[in-house]
Amino acid sequence: MYRFFFNFIFIIAAYQSSFSQTYEDVLRYNSYYHEGTSRFNSMGGAFGALGGDLSSININPAGSSVFINSDMALTIGLKNQEIKNDFQNSSSTSNNDNFTFNQIGFVLVYDNQKSKFSIAYNMNKLNDFNDSFAFSGQNSNGLDNYFLYYADGIPSSDLIVYEGESIQSVYKLLGDEYGFGDQQAFLGYQSYLINPKDSELNNYTSNAIYNNLNQSLFIERLGNHYKHSLNISSPINSNLFFGFNLNFHSIDFKEKKVFNESNYSIDSFVQKIQFEENLYVFGEGISFQLGALMKFNKLRLGLSYTTPTILEISEENSQYVESEIYEEDLFNTYKIDPNTINFYDDYKLILPSKSLLSFAYIFGSKGLISLDYEFTKYNNSKFDDDDGNDIYLNSLNDLVKNNLNGNSQSIRIGGEYRVKNYNLRSGYFYYKGPDSNNDNLISGFSLGLGIDYGYFNIDLSVTKSNDYYNNRLYSQGLTSSYSIDRDVINFSTTFTIKL
Repeated sequence: MYRFFFNFIFIIAAYQSSFSQTYEDVLRYNSYYHEGTSRFNSMGGAFGALGGDLSSININPAGSSVFINSDMALTIGLKNQEIKNDFQNSSSTSNNDNFTFNQIGFVLVYDNQKSKFSIAYNMNKLNDFNDSFAFSGQNSNGLDNYFLYYADGIPSSDLIVYEGESIQSVYKLLGDEYGFGDQQAFLGYQSYLINPKDSELNNYTSNAIYNNLNQSLFIERLGNHYKHSLNISSPINSNLFFGFNLNFHSIDFKEKKVFNESNYSIDSFVQKIQFEENLYVFGEGISFQLGALMKFNKLRLGLSYTTPTILEISEENSQYVESEIYEEDLFNTYKIDPNTINFYDDYKLILPSKSLLSFAYIFGSKGLISLDYEFTKYNNSKFDDDDGNDIYLNSLNDLVKNNLNGNSQSIRIGGEYRVKNYNLRSGYFYYKGPDSNNDNLISGFSLGLGIDYGYFNIDLSVTKSNDYYNNRLYSQGLTSSYSIDRDVINFSTTFTIKL
């Protein structure tokens, strides 16, 4: 007896559902906030026309030419986060603290009477995924719609556990043969949340009856997006500097997501359900940067261009469902635990290029002021869709093109004032995010202090910022939105040794 019934339409549906890529992936990996040394942070990251700081290399490769001596630096920090969530007009607040590793790098300066050039390596953090939050509220849209979306068109005979089989074996077989969508249908069916409506048409109905459901979501995330820059730069003359970066990106991301739903009608077959997912993401990528820095007496001008970043991403996930069903005057609990890790095919995601224009004015030996303007078209983000031949990814790219920001501008302003061997600093930053929603942005201000011991420097900074964006409970079916409003206070310390 064959378990699966093949036909052309079903093959296409199964093929499309086998992908792990979603619209949310583009939002997650489009890291748009610069974090680095304490000096860099305390001046709002406005270093495109200044150089002379290891983190400045990551935004303008010509910045390493400004170094007089070889340096190495390490930056660590502490981040306090207050996360406010709004879901269905209900608000919740969560707090968490994290130690951070922001930056490490070195620059080697070679200088003689005939020529000068600099070679550098620097690692900067582009995104810190570490956070956790929880919220709850009432919703008229239930989890049954999530499972119904994926179940549509799938033969109910494929979702049955036959004699000699197990939850694990069927779940794994569905994933290997057809992919993610069939597995979701299987979980919904085995937890009794959905049931076949018409076996010939392969459609389904919900076993849940409700008006307003109590829903809660807990999310815990771990991981970082780091950018490793290999740099070389050299002055053309005393007023013009050029630089080049070869950038390697590394991403690790883990997310635990636990969704609970209750308050079904008294006559509902389903009374409670819990749906748990664990996502693991590993990514590597590459990009290139070209930069120039020009001096006009006390005025500085910086230009930089970063090519699109090509990411290769691999994903794994595991799932678990537990339901409470009222049947025959009894409450029965069903635990559907496939105890299986799904490994998906690697995919490519192309992130857009960035252009930077910077100005700075130097007040002799007393201080300076600097301004950076960065421009990005986030709607140029794109999954590799085989030149449009892949139907699913092509439609996903259309969604990205139509919904992401095509005119995202970021502004950073910083200043520094020197008193003997002390440096007082402050800054302001405004980053428009990839989502076309006008509220999707990061903004804040910063303060800092630097102490110069000659051969050894200590820099301290504190940054206060706000980050706002919207998300969805799930990408399909149950797509109710919730907001994330994050207030962050970030303390960092950089230790610099002059070699």
